[in-house]
Formats: sequence, C-alpha cells, structure tokens
Amino acid sequence: MDFRQELVDIITKSGAHPAYGVNHCFRVYHMAKELSNGIPLDDEVLYTAAMLHDIGKYPVYALKNIDHALRSKGVTSNLLQQMMFSPIKLPIVLDAVENHMYYSEPGRSDEAVYLRDSDILDNFGNIGLMRLFSLVGHDELVMTTENAVDRARLFADALPRKVSTKAGKRLAVKRREETLRFLSGIKRQTAEFAWL
Repeated sequence: MDFRQELVDIITKSGAHPAYGVNHCFRVYHMAKELSNGIPLDDEVLYTAAMLHDIGKYPVYALKNIDHALRSKGVTSNLLQQMMFSPIKLPIVLDAVENHMYYSEPGRSDEAVYLRDSDILDNFGNIGLMRLFSLVGHDELVMTTENAVDRARLFADALPRKVSTKAGKRLAVKRREETLRFLSGIKRQTAEFAWL
C-alpha cells in the first residue's frame, strides 16, 4: 500500500470527528503549500505532519487530560517508526506536529511554520465556522451554539495575531472578516443572540 494512502487509512479508522478528520488534514496540507508558494518545502515531511498533526485527539489514540499536540507527537513517532519512515526526517515531522497549535511557538522548520499557520487559518472564516458549529455537543468546549458563537468571536479576535507568515497574515484578514460578517448576521437574526 502507498505510504500516503496508509496515513489516510489510519485517520479514517481512528474515529476522528469530520471537523478534525481527513478533509481538515488535506486542507491544512494544501493551504501550507499555497502559503509557501516559492519556498521549497519537503513535501513528504509536510504531508506526513499535516496528516498526523491531530491524531492525538482521535478516539482511538486520545488520552484524557493530555494535550493533543503532545499526544499526537508520541503517536506519530510510534506510527512512523513502525512504518520505517526516514529517521532523518522524523524529528522534523515531530517538531511540526508538536508545535502546530496556535498557543505554541512555531516549530523550527519551514514545514512546521506553514503547517501551524495553515492549521490556525482552518479554524476561522467560513470553513472554521462550519467546523466549529459541527462540533456543538461533540466537544467539551462547544456544548451549545452559544459556546460556538463565543468561540468564533474569540478566534476572530485572537487567531489572526498568531499567524506568522506574510501570506498567512493576508489570508487571516480575509477570514477574520468572514467570521465577523457571519457573527453580525447571526446577531441581527436572533435578537442579539437571544434566540440561538
């Protein structure tokens, strides 16, 4: 079986919620490539890190009270060693996985920086809103639609400042505007959020 397909199969069998599953991973991978236009990245490293960056939050691998980025790093290390992944590239993938969250500093490689920016950007704007509202009732931080609205506001305010690349910052402005337009419309249509 092809290595890339093997990674997809691992995610598919992991019980991942669609908001964090294969399509999220593909979007993060392709956005990182788009944002890094003209900067040579190791495609194998980027693809592998994009596919496995959230694996620690999937039901098959998740552990309670363990940060999913750290758990993802451990699971990724085990899986890739079993798959005989390049020992030279493994530390680069692990750094990218460990440091993909908005509350982390970017990792040391270009692949890690672009992966992190792409993951952040997938959390707001139209796609981020779709993901967020799909999680209502399935995520301890988003148990109600009110929680989702509050989180959307928080993401629109905080996440653009977390993006570090020039191309990512430009896209963050657009995605912030998308989020704010949505929130403004919802506010008008629900009597200031009272009828959510």
